Amino acid sequence: MGGKSAPAPDYSQLAAVSAQAVAAGERLGNRQLDFAERQYEELSPIFRDIAASQIAAQNEQMEQGRDYYNYMRETFRPLEQGLVQQAQEFDTESYRERMAGEAAAAAGRAFQNIQRSSARADAARGLDPSSPAARALRSQSSVAQAASRSQQMTNARERAQQLGYARKLDAVGLGRGLPGASTAAYGASVGAGSAGVGTYQAAGNQYMGGMAQGAGTMMGGYQAGMQGYGDIVNSQTSVYNQAMNAQGEMFGSILGAGASLGSAALLSDRRLKQDIVFLHKDHNSGLNVYEFSYKGAPDRRFVGVMADEVEAHTPSAVIYDDMGYASVDYAALGMRMVEVTKGAA
Repeated sequence: MGGKSAPAPDYSQLAAVSAQAVAAGERLGNRQLDFAERQYEELSPIFRDIAASQIAAQNEQMEQGRDYYNYMRETFRPLEQGLVQQAQEFDTESYRERMAGEAAAAAGRAFQNIQRSSARADAARGLDPSSPAARALRSQSSVAQAASRSQQMTNARERAQQLGYARKLDAVGLGRGLPGASTAAYGASVGAGSAGVGTYQAAGNQYMGGMAQGAGTMMGGYQAGMQGYGDIVNSQTSVYNQAMNAQGEMFGSILGAGASLGSAALLSDRRLKQDIVFLHKDHNSGLNVYEFSYKGAPDRRFVGVMADEVEAHTPSAVIYDDMGYASVDYAALGMRMVEVTKGAA
C-alpha cells in the first residue's frame, strides 16, 4: 500500500552533520581544556618562582627605604638643625661683640709680642732702648705689626669659620636626596609586591581563560548541532502541516460528497483512517467491509473497503494522487461507501 506513496524528506545528512558538529566541538573543546591544564601545570611553578623573587625584591626595597629614612633622621636631620641654630646665632649682637673682642685680644697679644721682639733686636744692635729714637722706631714698628697681625688672625678665624660652615652645608647636601630616595624605595617596594601578586595569579587566570575558550568551542559545537536539529524539526513540522492541509482538503471533498459517496473515486487509504472495525465480507466481490472514521473527522463514521485490499483484488479500481494516497473507484467494484454516523441523512 505504501509503495507508491511520496517519499518522506531525507534529513539524514543534516542530522549527521549536526551530530558531527557537536562531536567536533566537544572534541576540540576537550583538547583546549587539556592544553590549558597542561600549560597551567607547566607554568605554575615558574610563575611561583618569579612571584617569590618579586616579593623578595619588595622586602629588600622596603628595608632600603627604612634605612634611608633612619639615616636621614638620625644623621642629617641633627646636622641641619645645628646649621639652622648657628645661622640664627650669626645674626645677633652678642656674636658680633664676641668677634670684636676676639679681634682686640688678638691685637693686644700681637703688640706685646712685637715689643718684646723689638727690644731684643735693639739690644743686639747696641742701641739704647731708652733713647727717643729707639722708642719712636719701636712705636712705629709695633703699631704696624700689631695691626697686620691682628687683621691676619681675624681673617684666619673668619675663613676657618666659613670653611667649617661650608663643610656642614656640603654634608647636609649629601642627605638632601634621602627623603626622595626613601619614598622611591617604598614605591618600588609596593610595585614589586603588586607585581608579585599579579604573577601569582597569572597561571590561574591563564588556566581560566583556557577553560573559557574550551567551553566556548564546545558550546559552538552544541549550538551548531542544535541549529541543525532545529532545522530538521522545522522542516518536519512544515511537511507535516502540508500533509495535514492536504488531508483536510481530501476530507472536505469526501465529507462534502454527501449522498453521492458512491458515485466517485473516494479516498480509502488505510493511513488516513482510524478506529477501523471489520464488519463482513462483500458476497459479490469477496472484499472485506469495514466501519471506520477519517483522522480529520473522528466524529463521522463510514462503511467501506481498504484501498490496499482492493489493489490486490482489482488494481484498476485504485487511483493514487500526488501525495501518494490511494482512492477507490467504488463504481468499478459495484459497491458504495456509506456514512453511518447517527443522524446522518
